[in-house]
Amino acid sequence: MSEAPVTDWSRGLELKAGDWFIGLYQPSPETTGYWQGVARHELLLKNCPACDRHFHPKRIVCTECGSDALEWKRASGRGEVYSFSEVHRAPSAAFAGATPYVVGLVKLEEGVHLFTRFVDAPVGIGTKVAVDFRPLELGNLMPVFRPEGA
Repeated sequence: MSEAPVTDWSRGLELKAGDWFIGLYQPSPETTGYWQGVARHELLLKNCPACDRHFHPKRIVCTECGSDALEWKRASGRGEVYSFSEVHRAPSAAFAGATPYVVGLVKLEEGVHLFTRFVDAPVGIGTKVAVDFRPLELGNLMPVFRPEGA
């Protein structure tokens, strides 16, 4: 009986789905409005007009009332660090010059959690942050968060 090949994780492994890197700029039909907002330097979230709840850009149905009539609404752009991690090993050659960098979850004032890059100053759990827009390593304009006042 032959043994299964062992993957060498020591150099990292690119996570790809077709031509897309997992977790990076990935427009899809349900997020078109989000990316249009990013191009205008606006952070947009899905909003249910029936119960005024905000949702992640990928949400297609209100989890409160079941409505599928969600609309795009401008977010405050403010929140706090919910979780973070400092990346020391680049996921691909395009990110090699950026390491170390900080990624994590921001909890927006609207209650929505977004995965993001934190920039301009160290952050910790609970750090108050505000949105900014910057082109990142792959050239795409992305929302990033910086400590308020930085």
